Amino acid sequence: MDIISHTLTGIAIGTVIATVSKQNWKLKSTIIILGGIGGALPDLDAISLWSKFDTNIGSFLELGHTGKQIYFGKFWYSHHAIFHSLFTPIFILTLWLCISLIKRKSFNLIALKSQFIKRKYLFSSFFLGFLFHLIEDMPTPSSVWGGVNLFFPSSNYIGGYGKIWWWNNYDLVLIIISVIIINLSVNLLPKALNKLKIKLSITIFLSGLLFGLFQINTRTSDFSYTGHTAHYKQLEADSKLIQKEILGEKLYNFMTAVDNKIPLNF
Repeated sequence: MDIISHTLTGIAIGTVIATVSKQNWKLKSTIIILGGIGGALPDLDAISLWSKFDTNIGSFLELGHTGKQIYFGKFWYSHHAIFHSLFTPIFILTLWLCISLIKRKSFNLIALKSQFIKRKYLFSSFFLGFLFHLIEDMPTPSSVWGGVNLFFPSSNYIGGYGKIWWWNNYDLVLIIISVIIINLSVNLLPKALNKLKIKLSITIFLSGLLFGLFQINTRTSDFSYTGHTAHYKQLEADSKLIQKEILGEKLYNFMTAVDNKIPLNF
């Protein structure tokens, strides 16, 4: 899936964690933003496709391959490799925790537990946003990677099922946006209804998740391919035709117009 959909999914997760946290809106906003960051971060490895990557980063690091070769390769730093693994969010959160302990000059288990509990909602939002990005990439085509390197440093890649196309999954995007809007509205309910708010928020997210899984598994085309394919344009056209059938012409045209105005694959 595309980075916009991944980011929105992270935000949707953040709205659930924010509801569960029972914090004030300032902290809720931070939780939601961290979910979005977690959702977007795995695609940081796509920087190797930056037009100036070779003359800047590649030259500085004296890399023996071009950015395009890295992106479509199976190096540990290629796309769908280390940044698409559980290793990365765990490493980032551990580093974050260590820095907080260093700042407080506390290096014992009690301090560690205290700092973890203090940030548990922030950590959860970031981690789950990141995790769902990896899960969302699994139904996409195998291509040159064969899935995502979920358990790096293992050499096994998981996914590449080809149930959905890389992007223009407008139906899924609308489901995610609906979850965000409804859960933000739930957060506006009085504090006296906190238990109800939490149940509603979790139910709304799970309903969106199940609906999304249904949509993914009922596509009428098989998008599976390995390596590179000469049918790339045809597969993308098939994906758009499916969206038109699902959404209807008016909504499809609206989503396409929005898509064309955004300078990212959407």
